[in-house]
Amino acid sequence: MTNETPFSKNAEMYRDEKAFAEGEDLGLMMKTAECRADDRVLDIGAGAGHTALAFSPYVQECVGVDATKEMVEVASTFAQEKGAGNVLFQQGTAESLPFPDESFDIITCRYAAHHFSDIRKAVSEVARVLKKDGRFLLVDHYAPEDLVLDEFVNHLNRLRDPSHVRESSLSEWQSMFTAHQLGYQEVQKWNLPIQYESWIQRGGTPADREKQIIAHLHDISDDVRDMFCIKWNQNGQPDSFCLKAIFIQGVK
Repeated sequence: MTNETPFSKNAEMYRDEKAFAEGEDLGLMMKTAECRADDRVLDIGAGAGHTALAFSPYVQECVGVDATKEMVEVASTFAQEKGAGNVLFQQGTAESLPFPDESFDIITCRYAAHHFSDIRKAVSEVARVLKKDGRFLLVDHYAPEDLVLDEFVNHLNRLRDPSHVRESSLSEWQSMFTAHQLGYQEVQKWNLPIQYESWIQRGGTPADREKQIIAHLHDISDDVRDMFCIKWNQNGQPDSFCLKAIFIQGVK
């Protein structure tokens, strides 16, 4: 990513956002992981560090990798504040993980994969650095299989944040996991509620692009409105919507 992403400009807002800090999906990831005291965990697209820090009390070591220097700095400070001595954050990309083959027992990736420039290469790298019988735990929002719905939500996210690459569909995820011998299991799906104003602020979206977003939200079918739970306030401005979220487990 370039230095102009919301992650470099608003890193601390991502640290404090409740959806990342306290989401129920994080507890479900912990339960599914069945952590052991000698496990090594890698968190890809670590952001402000919430996932790595959640795992850290239960494992030997957590390493968080993020492409954005400012996020690595915020996460490292956050870990120091929490007294998490077994957590290390470093800069790196999902498409070129700086680790030997079969280095980690658990690999996590939470609300980051839609930013990866080459998602297939990233899944290949996950499979490479994951130990035999290790678990890949992925949480992200996904695109519906219907092409119109897919194009709507990906265009929406790209308008708000040009570093958004693509929300993959579940059939795409299954294909990628299978191609790299990762057993594919959809653990849970849910609607991820998004409050419009905080979403815009966190993205650092300029006024001209916000106008395009509002126009995009207005120009929709009933199917799009219902799928993404789009709601407007009394002033005719966007109030909230939802993204379609998934927790997928892949066992090597």
